Amino acid sequence: MASQHHSLAYRPEIDGLRAIAVLSVIVYHLKIPIGGGSLLPGGFLGVDLFFVLSGFLITQILIREFESTGRISIADFYWRRAKRILPPLLLVMLASLPAAWMILLPSELDRFALSLLSALGFVSNFFWFFELSEYGAQSGLLQPFLHTWSLAIEEQFYLIFPPLLIILFKFGTVRTVFWVVSVGLVLSLVAAEGLTRFHPAFSFYAPTSRAWEMLAGALLAILRLKRPEALIGGVIERVAPPLAFMVFGVSIATLHLSKISHPGFVTLPVVIATCALLWFLTPHQPLTRLLSSKPMVEIGKLSYSLYLWHFPIFAFGRLSTVGSPTLSEMGIWVAATYGASYLGYRFIERPFRFSMPPMRFATICGAALLPIIGGAALVTSGTLQQTSKMQSLAELYGENEIDNKMLAQASWSLLDALSPDEDIGSWNALRPSQHELNDLWFSDAPTRKVLLIGDSHSKDVYNALTLNADLFPDIEVARFNIHRKSVPEGLEQLRNTPNFSKSDTIVIASRYYREYATSLERMLSTLVPTGKKIIILGPSAEFEAGGSQPLFDWFIQKSTGSSPIHTLNRIAPKYERPSSKSLEERIRLVSKNANVQFLSRRDLICPTLKECTLVTPKGLKTMYDDTHWTLQGAQLFGQRAAEAGWFSERLAIRD
Repeated sequence: MASQHHSLAYRPEIDGLRAIAVLSVIVYHLKIPIGGGSLLPGGFLGVDLFFVLSGFLITQILIREFESTGRISIADFYWRRAKRILPPLLLVMLASLPAAWMILLPSELDRFALSLLSALGFVSNFFWFFELSEYGAQSGLLQPFLHTWSLAIEEQFYLIFPPLLIILFKFGTVRTVFWVVSVGLVLSLVAAEGLTRFHPAFSFYAPTSRAWEMLAGALLAILRLKRPEALIGGVIERVAPPLAFMVFGVSIATLHLSKISHPGFVTLPVVIATCALLWFLTPHQPLTRLLSSKPMVEIGKLSYSLYLWHFPIFAFGRLSTVGSPTLSEMGIWVAATYGASYLGYRFIERPFRFSMPPMRFATICGAALLPIIGGAALVTSGTLQQTSKMQSLAELYGENEIDNKMLAQASWSLLDALSPDEDIGSWNALRPSQHELNDLWFSDAPTRKVLLIGDSHSKDVYNALTLNADLFPDIEVARFNIHRKSVPEGLEQLRNTPNFSKSDTIVIASRYYREYATSLERMLSTLVPTGKKIIILGPSAEFEAGGSQPLFDWFIQKSTGSSPIHTLNRIAPKYERPSSKSLEERIRLVSKNANVQFLSRRDLICPTLKECTLVTPKGLKTMYDDTHWTLQGAQLFGQRAAEAGWFSERLAIRD
């Protein structure tokens, strides 16, 4: 039984494992709400299971080829990869092009086009790291081709691993291969743990942080060649599969990506569990029969197509939904995913992989590439920008900008105008510009010198004061970015700037996250002893209607013009995040305990209990997302700040 188990014959339970992996990932990406969280918060680990399976199966194929022919053909290997990977991927890309034009906004379409090109070049893991690291980046769940990062990592691994195997087999034995792969696995795992602790976002997309998972599968394949009977039989064979399956089940049901250091040591139990299942599952076991059942095998065979189709369908679905998606809408997404996957598998994936002549394969794939690359080129060159969605919403939005990314970019324009040698944009929410670090913004006039410090929210306040400079004739304003994650370094840099030396008033204007208490204490302990006047601005009001749209866009698309736009101001208080009010009181208390002045930003947005201003008197957006001000909003809130007596001696004395 053991030797039969370890033969190279088809093992249907491996398709069952593929089914478990892809279903875990699909449920994870659905984000089905349950108990204040979502169902299967650790479903992302299904990708790690795929990595182990890939390393195991491909190494088996390579070793079998070497054993039977005495060589490994790189050309044949990459030809098999092309037949496996390209046809379904190109099909999904082709189908997504018209959907993207109908559903996406111009900035989204531009990012979509670049994501297609990065996916075709199998570098999308790096593309998405940089794209999603941008401050204020749109949610990853709304990026149709984000999931191709894992394909990129696999292909990057297989650019190196097969040539390495060839060299090792040429100059060494199977034992040599075993020890080199073992050392590589350990080094990659340790490197992954270190990189995850140092830079978790980069580690998530780094091929070096995932290589150990594929090497674990490869090592298992090598062990199968050297010691096929090891540990087979007895209690361990009976206990290992259900225990391993339980480890995987508990992991996907309980682990949260934001709360663990993944990938790294915390991922090790899932990788070991996958290896145990591959090694110990034998035909007579109940778990093997479950995984080998017809439904599981069919899903497993469709797993690659299911993985490719589900993410763009879910992303386009979310982008087309006003507010939070319902369970019935999610059901439609899943049905569409299965239908597209089944048809793609039957008419594209299988024929191209198993029965398509090479010349015909190359011709059809080349023909498919033309509209994909051509469409991406039209978008990135600016030729194709007026999307179907823009056309359908134009009348509804009137003078309002539909694309919020354009409003976000515009909100940095005042700071950008001050710095002709730098292109100031959203990156300036993460670190100070050279203009902030090195140049003096203040004149020698006898005015009050106000230095705003904080993240992108300090930019909003800078815009509000600058756009209303005539209402604040006795002050000059400068700004210095300090991000919450780099407060000590930011304060050290701040103290060495010309603006800090010249300023007499420091205004802290940040978005206050859970680290607010520690951050403010550090700031105040550094700033108060300088003798400068310190003012803390409370948090901005924040709004959320659910789904992907800011409250303004949710309202205008939900009402489809049937309700006057200014109605939004009256209903907005119902959608204010409860944390806005409670956080304001905590920040006010911090200010009182430190004996520094407090000014309420929230009162500028919500001047009464019954109204919050999401729409200006002229009917324009005041916020381009849940928290940040448009230039029009900043101008209005700056006027209200002047009316409230901000920075006046009268207010300072009263406080």
